[in-house]
This record gives sequence, structure tokens and C-alpha cells, in this order.
Amino acid sequence: MSLLPWQTAQWQQLSERHRQGKLPHAVLLSGPAGLGKHQFAEQFAKSILCNERLDDGSACGQCRGCLLLKAENHPDLIRIEPEEAGKAIKVEQVRGLSDFTVLSAHVAEGYKVVLLDPAESMNRASANSLLKTLEEPAKNTILLLVTSHPQRLLATIRSRCQRVDFISPDHSSAVRWLNSQQISQAEQWLEIAGGAPLTALELANSVEKEDKDVAEHYQTGLNVLKALLARDKDPLSVATKWQKTGGLRIVGWLTNWVMDIIRLATVADSTSKPPYMACPSQFSDLSSLASQLELDGLHNYLERLYEASRLLATTQVNQQLLLEEILIRWTALPKNRL
Repeated sequence: MSLLPWQTAQWQQLSERHRQGKLPHAVLLSGPAGLGKHQFAEQFAKSILCNERLDDGSACGQCRGCLLLKAENHPDLIRIEPEEAGKAIKVEQVRGLSDFTVLSAHVAEGYKVVLLDPAESMNRASANSLLKTLEEPAKNTILLLVTSHPQRLLATIRSRCQRVDFISPDHSSAVRWLNSQQISQAEQWLEIAGGAPLTALELANSVEKEDKDVAEHYQTGLNVLKALLARDKDPLSVATKWQKTGGLRIVGWLTNWVMDIIRLATVADSTSKPPYMACPSQFSDLSSLASQLELDGLHNYLERLYEASRLLATTQVNQQLLLEEILIRWTALPKNRL
């Protein structure tokens, strides 16, 4: 996959340091999921291992290093990832780095590259083992750590890496890119994906039943929240249904909805849109909720959503129970007096 439009600044930053011979020994590529950080890391690894880089820093695709990469047989590249999806990176996988980093590069005057993704999937033992490698960096070796949850990494690991942050592109740029991928209803999918273009692309292209449920749950979500406030739906049954979509995704939607409701509750004219909304297509339903709910209660609820998101990202919390709890809290939000 080629470099994505919203990755230009990060690419220029690292490519210039490479050109100057000032690459750090470890780089932490950090940012929300769905922005293509792994693809970026793969492209930069190719650039580092290329012997004849182009003027923009990209790999030539023709030299010995590039041909070895195409054959997936480059001796100076190690990829470390969980052996099974959703599992931890084991300490045995990281311990092998010691032997790799002490050796000279096989390609003359070249670098050795370690690509570790997702970095937050390391357990305590593997993280401590990596820390030893970071504390004694080897010459001409660079570690590329990719993470969507930097808070899950040891502070000592974060402090030993140069952090390169990725942020979601602005709404219009993301929509243009999705349109260029022949995605219909690009704005809707971008909202569902929380502003992450690659997640939006994946959802839009998927034909899996669970992904159809994702779109349905998003489109009907505010009506469900209204029904919960009116006590016409049961929080426990809604949590059971929504849990299949994924706790982090549901809490992300709730967070965006509540932030938009707060924005609408604080604008002078209730019929006008604020300068920014995460979910502009749901303006009418969000405005209705903004007129019903007290602002202080919404702020408190938003803090609880932030905490729920943290728990889902960093612990093995029971998603079903957590969703039940935050939906019960929603039904208890204080309402404005008419």
C-alpha cells in the first residue's frame, strides 16, 4: 500500500532524519486505529533497507535490498507480532532481538530493522525484555513500534523512543479520499468509523453480517438512547445486543454523541450547528437530546465514558457488564426542567 495523504508530514520528518544520518534507534508510531500506521511502518522499513532510495525517500524497488524484501527474505528485517490475533507478544519473541541486533547488517553499510506491531500487545515480561534492548541500542539498528494505545506501554519504553503521532485527517480530506476509493455514502461510513478512513473503508467494503449490524446499530443508536431515557427499552437487553459490535466501538460512538450534545447545548442558537460536530448527519436527533439533558450531568457522563474507554483499552474488563453500567447511567441522567 502506498503512502496515504495524511501521512505526508510524518514521512517527510523521518525521511529527512534518515537523509541526514540522524535516525533515532527507536520510533514509536502512535495514533488512533484506522489511520494506516502499520502500512506506514512497512513503507518506511522498505525505505531504510533500500540501497538506492528515490528523492522523496521511498524505496526504489529494484536494488538488492528491495528484491530481498519482495521475496520476503531480507535478513535485516524482523517483524514481531502476536502469534495469534488478540494474543500477547511473548517474551521468547522479544528475547531473540539480542542476537539480531549484535550482528552486522548483511547488506553492506545498511540498517537492521525491527517492526513490532501492535506494541501494546506485549505482556510485562516481553516489555521488560524489549526495554533491555532499548537501553543498549545497537549501531545501525532501528526499532519501529506501532501502537494505537500508547498508554498501555511502559513509560520507560515510551521515553526511549522518538514518538511520531498520527492524527485523523480533516473531514473533507477523509471524504475525498474515500470517494477516490469508490466508496458510496463516504460521510456516513466515516462517522461510523469515528473519523478513521481505513476503518471506514474496511466497513464499507465488508459483506460480513456483523458489519451490517455495525451500520444498523449506529444509524438507530440515538433512537435507542431516546427510548432508554423514556424507559421504553431495557439497558441490559440493549447492552447484550450492542456488545456484539464491540465495547470500544460502542463507547467511542457514545463519546462522540455526548460531545456533540454538549456542543449543541452550549451554542446560542439551538437551530444552528456548532463549528465542529463529530456526527453532523445526526444533527436533528442530537439537538433533541441536547434540549432534554442537563449540561452538568452530560459532562459527568462524558468523564465516565473516558474511563470506560481506558478500561476497555488497557484491561480485561467484562464488556457486557461495562456496557450495562454505562447505559444504566444514561437512563439516570438529569433532565432539564420545562
